[in-house]
Amino acid sequence: MIRNLKKNRSREKESERKQHTLGKRKRRFDAREINALLEISKAIASGLYLEDVLRLIVTVTANVMDSKICSLWILDEKDQKLKLKATQSISEEYLKERSLAMGEGVVGQVALRNRPMAILDVLKEPLYKEKELAKKEGLISMLSVPMCIKERVIGVINCYTSFPHVFSKSEEEMLTAVANQAAICIENSGLMETLDIDEILKLVLEGVTKNLGFDRARLYLVNEKENTLECKMAVGIDGGKIEGITLPLDPGGSIVARSVFEKQPFIIPDAGQDPRVNPVLKEKFNLHSLVVVPLLAKDKALGAIAADHLEPGKNITSEILGSVMTFAQQAGLAIHNAVMYEELRTFSRQMEEKIRKTTADLRRTEAQLIRSEKLAALGQLAAGIAHEIRNPLTSINILIHSLRERLPSENSQQDDLKVIEEEIHRMNEIVDQFLRFAKPASPFLEKTEILSLFEETLQLLRPQIEKQHIVIEKEFQALPMVLMDREQIKQAILNLLLNAIQAMPDGGRLTLSGWNSEEGQWICLSIQDSGMGVLAEDMNKLFDPFFSTKEGGIGLGLSITHRIIDQHHGKIEVRSDPGHGTHFTIWLPIHHEQ
Repeated sequence: MIRNLKKNRSREKESERKQHTLGKRKRRFDAREINALLEISKAIASGLYLEDVLRLIVTVTANVMDSKICSLWILDEKDQKLKLKATQSISEEYLKERSLAMGEGVVGQVALRNRPMAILDVLKEPLYKEKELAKKEGLISMLSVPMCIKERVIGVINCYTSFPHVFSKSEEEMLTAVANQAAICIENSGLMETLDIDEILKLVLEGVTKNLGFDRARLYLVNEKENTLECKMAVGIDGGKIEGITLPLDPGGSIVARSVFEKQPFIIPDAGQDPRVNPVLKEKFNLHSLVVVPLLAKDKALGAIAADHLEPGKNITSEILGSVMTFAQQAGLAIHNAVMYEELRTFSRQMEEKIRKTTADLRRTEAQLIRSEKLAALGQLAAGIAHEIRNPLTSINILIHSLRERLPSENSQQDDLKVIEEEIHRMNEIVDQFLRFAKPASPFLEKTEILSLFEETLQLLRPQIEKQHIVIEKEFQALPMVLMDREQIKQAILNLLLNAIQAMPDGGRLTLSGWNSEEGQWICLSIQDSGMGVLAEDMNKLFDPFFSTKEGGIGLGLSITHRIIDQHHGKIEVRSDPGHGTHFTIWLPIHHEQ
């Protein structure tokens, strides 16, 4: 008896809780329905991607319906299957890719019949296909309504409760209202899936005529260069009639321009009697009642849509205006994105071309640098080897000549010694060739702008500079053009920059500067790094061939640089503070001595 009394009291409390919840739900329906519709519309207009829009719809719907779970299915018209696109607060298992054929399960039946369906207990409903998942998630009652645009089903929304619940007529109407508003938003958001501007314009106008009941629609876009509105596309009108139609971007010239200028929509009940309508358009299109709505994106007017009825006297309600405005919001964002995408694609193509050219130049310069370094090293080696070979050859040649003079002319060894002499002569010729190769060519002097050499060299080294996080600072004054061998000076600059970069393996600061000397006879170029610096005992050997403080270094770069500067009758100085960096200064004469 006592146990039964406790059960009855528990049931009464549960019943009171549910009645309180239902009463509370009914009191809040109107305001929450309006807020839900507004929230969905604002989200669409803000430029969210379609996936984000669907997620927002199910979240708002679950909130307004006080549901545990809300799921949204979209009809794929190609294969006529409903596919799960969004849900919230449900397991990963449910979120796996799933689809239902038309007529399959509760969702398929709702879509096929285009009628809502309420189920008190999904576990007892034969049509319901996910009973195990419902048990796991604690889903009991379900309300499923179609998402429609003019009787055309585009999807289904489901709401679930975690307790037995009989859905009321007002709840069904509210979910239907939300579903239909969401359907319009989803349909319009489909514009965002394409970035082809012509396709978007066509979709916009077809949406206005087919979905909103207008006979004709025209789309104008702003031409900022010409300060005009150009009619880009029309539906319900022969294409030849809109060719060449442009309107001045003047609010007094046409209602279309005024809509764009003021960013406001207009309903014109009788275009023939309204002075705001452009007279040329009145006559050309035989206008009666029409609506004009601006295309806005990020608070910028991109153009306007003008839609009208062929028959006079047709009424355009504020509800229809609201629908056109909602559609125009999506169209404006889609057009904005398409334009931005096209600009980005153009910029990308330009950058690809620049990168291609720069890469080709870099490869050529890099090959030239490697070849120059190899030749310089080989030249130094050749000079050293040639001198070392020439000395013993000279001694051998003297001895052979002495032997030939002492031997009788008829001696058979004379021929052998002659051959030896000839071979020595040939070896001397080879040595001379080595020396000619090792001797640097005289500079080819031409008027050159020194700053361009720094920029070209920095461009070559840019990847290494960025990789080592080296900061470049430039402090160049206006410098005159100087007679110099462009390639040789560029090589000298490159050697010094490489030396500085290699001294800063963990990053640092590279300061490049240039100025005119006070007496006006020299230009001074400075390359200063914040690297490891050079020890005092090594300073005097920096420009010696084959001397290097770097492991694996050949020791030719600075000696080549010194030789190039000498050939230009310039001078190079170096200062270094171990642990704080090295500072090279080059002096090049402005008036070269001939």
